[in-house]
Amino acid sequence: MPGNKTIYNDALKQAHNSAWDADWVKAIAEYRRALAEFPDDANTQTSLAHALEQTGQLESALHAARIASKLLPHDPIPLTRVAELQEKINRAAEAASTFCAVADLYAAHKAMGKAVEAWQKAAALEPERADAHQKLAEVYQQSEHNSLAGKEFLALARIYQKRGDKTKALAAAQKAQTIDSDSSAAREMIAALERGEMIEEPRVQVAAPPSVGSTPVEEAEKTALIRLAETLLEETPAPSASAKKSGGGTLIEPEIHALIARAVDAQTHNRVADAIEAYRKLLAAGVTRSEVKFNLGLLYSESMRYDEAISLLTQVVDDPNYALASHFELGKCYRARGKTDQAVEHFLQVTQIVDLSSVQREQADELISVYQGLAESYAVKGDREKAEAFSKSLEEFLSGRGWEDKVREVRQQLQSLREVGEQVSLAEMIQVSESATVLESLALAQEYFKRGKMQAAREECMRAIELAPNYIPAHVRIAEILIKEGRMDAARAKYQTLAELSAIRGDLQRAEGFYRQLIKSFPDNVTDRSKLIDLLTQEERYDAALDEYLELGNEYARTDQLAKAAEKFTEGMRFAARAGITSKIAARLRQSLADVKIKQGDLKAALATYQDIAQQDANDERARVLIVDLEFRLEQTTAALRDLDELLARFRAQGANQKITNVLDGLVKSYSSVPSLRALLAQHYLTMGNPAKAIAELDALGEMQLGAGQKQAAAATIRKIVALNPPQVEGYKQLLEQIGE
Repeated sequence: MPGNKTIYNDALKQAHNSAWDADWVKAIAEYRRALAEFPDDANTQTSLAHALEQTGQLESALHAARIASKLLPHDPIPLTRVAELQEKINRAAEAASTFCAVADLYAAHKAMGKAVEAWQKAAALEPERADAHQKLAEVYQQSEHNSLAGKEFLALARIYQKRGDKTKALAAAQKAQTIDSDSSAAREMIAALERGEMIEEPRVQVAAPPSVGSTPVEEAEKTALIRLAETLLEETPAPSASAKKSGGGTLIEPEIHALIARAVDAQTHNRVADAIEAYRKLLAAGVTRSEVKFNLGLLYSESMRYDEAISLLTQVVDDPNYALASHFELGKCYRARGKTDQAVEHFLQVTQIVDLSSVQREQADELISVYQGLAESYAVKGDREKAEAFSKSLEEFLSGRGWEDKVREVRQQLQSLREVGEQVSLAEMIQVSESATVLESLALAQEYFKRGKMQAAREECMRAIELAPNYIPAHVRIAEILIKEGRMDAARAKYQTLAELSAIRGDLQRAEGFYRQLIKSFPDNVTDRSKLIDLLTQEERYDAALDEYLELGNEYARTDQLAKAAEKFTEGMRFAARAGITSKIAARLRQSLADVKIKQGDLKAALATYQDIAQQDANDERARVLIVDLEFRLEQTTAALRDLDELLARFRAQGANQKITNVLDGLVKSYSSVPSLRALLAQHYLTMGNPAKAIAELDALGEMQLGAGQKQAAAATIRKIVALNPPQVEGYKQLLEQIGE
């Protein structure tokens, strides 16, 4: 019976959140709650196994992993987790058997490189396991890796010899000699078997994969070698005499495969010169795969041929499989060449790639911005000593074993800083001496802060500052504590210092963040916004600077400091003119200036500004309406009626009858003594098919004309009303007789 999907989804969400926070006990409970609803969910079983492993419950983890592998019987990945856990529990024989099963699954999927890796693992765990060596020997023989195949057959010979099966031992040794006729070990083994002697010669292992906790470069190198090996293991039809040349080069397919095999074998056994020669020939033959370029670039770097390494590694930095390692190795190459700026650029790319892989998706854009600010900081400041120190720190950090675990640990600690708004990069943290102690103090400070123990929080922050005086997040926390305590002047001074310090360091992005925090916390202080404008101008972010001019002017206007508001709006307009900016924000500055001028009673200046706005943007209807309104207020009636006619014609062309109604109705109410406005409104109502409203406007117009002694004009208006035949038409006729017109 299907489980409750709502409970399942809630439990899974809680489990993943707890796993993110490394609260493994809670994660386990929630994964089990989810599985109670849907026990056949392989992914959840896998997640449960991982959580159990993190708490040291290896037997339970193995049980969950086995369930997952049974639910996905054709997927080698869950079964690999079973093998790894068996190995961790020291069940070598079981792990070896499971790795053999993993290899069979990969082989069924034609992923022979992965299969070989699993068989190698089985053979390493249980050296006397004949089936693993047999499989390796067969695969190597099929792919014409004769030297490797011969070694595996020799291993089989020794296994059979130990078991007392001389016949099989001799057959395996002879097979080794047949495949690899140059093998002295095979000849010696055959001779010893024929004499009945036992030979205990240690088997030369094929390059084992890097151990857990490999460096980024080792991991990428392993990937490249496996991919190249898989190429060799793919079945290809035998070439004909007229086989096509590969990639426009001079080698046919078997020759290229032979070169790849030679390059892989040489690199695996650290024969650098031989490997370089083979890879160079592959490139010359048109084999431009990322694996070839990366491996050759790596070998050049190891040989201190840095310029050649840089040329090749630069070509593969966009390949996701080699991006991290290529940037790292490029950083080392540039550093060795004394080009610190380029080294820092690539090392920052390394930390950004690593860091982005450890944060939640919604934080990615923010973190990218932090790295952009860091890059600009190094570029602007040109501090060679600091850049060199950073390069060295990062190289040491990522060259150590277990660096991925360290990244996760540091990111979890940095996440506590993110909760209070300060996004910190891994790159910055690596440079801090005693970083573990600093982060521990800040984590304690946060906990004290949450509990309202401000004095204890401050002490922990000061302890962090003693260890790392220039570590900005510690100072940020001090500022937050000051705000919490209500010490606003001290908090503002701290933020201002942080902003100015960041600007001096060239970290303009962080400086901007502090100024914006100041504006948010102290909105009435215009000095901080002025400094932010200067900063944005320095960064050539002109639209953002204009936006701050607008906000600054509006702040003055809200507090009735109209002269200062007008001054800031004018400054913003001049700034826009100098920068050649005609964006919407520039237009809003002009509008705001005109609005302030109206509040000041300077109608002529307001009119001139709105006329400028209309000239800049012929479609700005608000400006055109306000021009008409101001002209009426300034008693420039002729100009007002002319501009009104143009505006109404524009609305008629648009079919915007409601806009005409709103404009005319508003003007009639504001300037009721202008007869032309009522006449226009009445005519509009007639056009709209609303004679009742037209008659009302004409009636009011007639009364206005009679009151002004304009009998002839009044009579003309009344005749228009009579022509519309209203219910009171007789009364209007009598009025006409009385007027005598």
